[in-house]
Amino acid sequence: MTQGQIYGLVTFLAVVVVMLVRSSEVKAWQAIAIALMGFYLALTPMGYMVTWIVNLIAKAL
Repeated sequence: MTQGQIYGLVTFLAVVVVMLVRSSEVKAWQAIAIALMGFYLALTPMGYMVTWIVNLIAKAL
């Protein structure tokens, strides 16, 4: 898998996760999709950005 394909997959899974969370009802297959999005996000350089944002929020609280 190329880096561009991984970015596309992460973006698609992120959109799915946002739509699932908004529906407020998460089934088993949906939880698996959320876990896959997190896993693939951790494999990309975007994972560093997410860590930085979470740290900023944690310091603000």
